[in-house]
Amino acid sequence: MSSTIKTKIESSILPKASVLASQLYDAPPEGRLDFIRLDFNESTSPLADTYPEGMPPSLVSTYPEYGVLLQKLAEYYDVSTDSIILTNGSDEAISVISNTFVEPNQDVAVVSNPCFVMIRNCLKIAGAKLAEVAVLPNLEFDIDSIEGCLEKNPKIAMFASPDNPTGSVLKTETVEKWCEKFPRTLFVIDEAYSEYAGTTVIPLLKKFENLLILKTFSKAWGMAGFRLGMIIGNPNLNQYINRVKLPYSVNSAAVFSALRLLERETDVAARVKVAVEQRSKLARTLDARGFSVQETSANWCLIGAGMQAAALTKFAREKSVLIRNRSTSDFSRFGVDANSDLDAGRSGIAVPPMWGRIRVSVGNDQEMTAFDDILEQFGKTYGLLFDLDGTLVDTSKSFDETVAYLVEKFSGKPFDLKELHALRLEGGYNDDWVASTELLKRRGKTVALSDVARAGEEYYFSIAIDREELLVSIELLKKLRRRCQLFIVTGRNRREYAKVWGERLDPLFDKVYCMGDIAGLEAKPSPDYLNQAMSDFGITCGAYIGNSVDDMRASVGAGLVAIGVTTGADRDAFIEAGAQAIVSNCSEIGELMMVTKQV
Repeated sequence: MSSTIKTKIESSILPKASVLASQLYDAPPEGRLDFIRLDFNESTSPLADTYPEGMPPSLVSTYPEYGVLLQKLAEYYDVSTDSIILTNGSDEAISVISNTFVEPNQDVAVVSNPCFVMIRNCLKIAGAKLAEVAVLPNLEFDIDSIEGCLEKNPKIAMFASPDNPTGSVLKTETVEKWCEKFPRTLFVIDEAYSEYAGTTVIPLLKKFENLLILKTFSKAWGMAGFRLGMIIGNPNLNQYINRVKLPYSVNSAAVFSALRLLERETDVAARVKVAVEQRSKLARTLDARGFSVQETSANWCLIGAGMQAAALTKFAREKSVLIRNRSTSDFSRFGVDANSDLDAGRSGIAVPPMWGRIRVSVGNDQEMTAFDDILEQFGKTYGLLFDLDGTLVDTSKSFDETVAYLVEKFSGKPFDLKELHALRLEGGYNDDWVASTELLKRRGKTVALSDVARAGEEYYFSIAIDREELLVSIELLKKLRRRCQLFIVTGRNRREYAKVWGERLDPLFDKVYCMGDIAGLEAKPSPDYLNQAMSDFGITCGAYIGNSVDDMRASVGAGLVAIGVTTGADRDAFIEAGAQAIVSNCSEIGELMMVTKQV
């Protein structure tokens, strides 16, 4: 026998193409029990005495019996017992419906995008051809586009309502209209979170046979660990589903606990009410801390954290609080790779709807207080640091003109500002007086830096106050400061900054660092001043926004996210200098942080 172990699976035994094309479900990681779990929409306050302590041994040693539970559920939902099929959570329900009704490689299924990943996965694995309809920018269902797909008579249309991850809800009248108008399509509505929304389309079952509704005990009922769900629908359809479904997929412990919980439905309803109140309270807390927030109709809120999404999720985990980062990429909207850069986005590439969003499930008072503390702590350790000239302030009619004045004054020759821009791209000429001296040197004129600086300041002060304009709104800066700490790190000296902008900008920032403030610290591209700001204020992560290659190099050296503003350099120069995101103006930082509306 050969001692060689083959590790490559032969292609002939690989799964079918629909399985290979499906997305692996992002299940919760192991080892979550010691954390505050606000990441997977579980109930964090279950009714403990409803679980299987005292469960008769006979229920363990015999196959499950479902009759009593089916009767109780039929009474609870006002349907017949043969309208209900118990499943191993909603996941099995989605899977078994897909495999019952989809003819592989022939039938079309309509879904929203994004949607609950198991809907998409199960349909693809069953062999359905997916017609995916992107949600609207506000994350609501695109009803008109969905109806456009339904006009083509697809076999199945499957949606969650409230949806996960968007939290959006399909109105009952919409589902009713669809079932009536498109009788050749089977509509499947997953109502995993309907208790929190206070809505259900179950009454429509009395009118329509082309409707299946999924329910679960995992969310409002607090039984996620026991995996109990159900399909409620037309008994004629159910008989076919039962041919595909495994016979004993729901265990006796789940049945035992569900029967206990149904006896305490008023207590469960009270828990749901508290969760809804906590959801609204959480939304107010997030808004007060400067985050954009979408309060859903389910048991969670979506935080618009923008480029902070990964950092905040990581910070919370380090503090033993789990939240769910639903963002595809921190910089998929503004990144510098060819598939997702800002320029491409402006040319019509859609912004991923979940970009920059974190899902936070509601918990009890203690858990919500712990999360609020996390937000406060995070805000004290995250910093946005800004360059001044060309970034926060338009200096094209002040400093740039002053450089032109100096070169012409000392050289006696006309000057083209393109020479200044080209010099800045070389790096090392962030200081305009140093740049002026170098430009003169390249023209064969040697002038002392002190003389250039003296003449430059005199001319600059004569024009700056009237010509310089702020490139970002004061309101945006105030919103950002509610979220995190703000700083200016500029190559200007203190006198140049204070005389023109000190009174206006000092109140908006935690501190302004000017060149020469601290002896021994070098100018950009050195990260010295950025490191100093981080050390002074306990900043462990953040971003530096600037318009020069020196700014990018300083940012990279300090371990900050480097964001280039194209007022001073082109995209390629920024990429070469280490920029991780590129914007056309400083106001777009509001979009990166999701403080202002994304375009």
